[in-house]
Amino acid sequence: MSKLINRPIELIWHANFPAAFHYQRPYQIKYILNHWREAGQWWLHESERFVYEMSTDNSVCELHYLPQEERWILYRLGNC
Repeated sequence: MSKLINRPIELIWHANFPAAFHYQRPYQIKYILNHWREAGQWWLHESERFVYEMSTDNSVCELHYLPQEERWILYRLGNC
């Protein structure tokens, strides 16, 4: 089961690959499991976002990248 977080985070990059982020503790990113693009709810003036499902050292998380704002969001965090 995953927990809704929906908080901004800063990604740490290594050789053009997202390597880690911090939310209450450090998380090491191991694999990108899936990715897709969402158009957003245009009637609410939401911009498009890129969604990444990632495996970390001890969890699975969903990160969203908002290109117009140039920021990353930890959207969901769950157990492996």
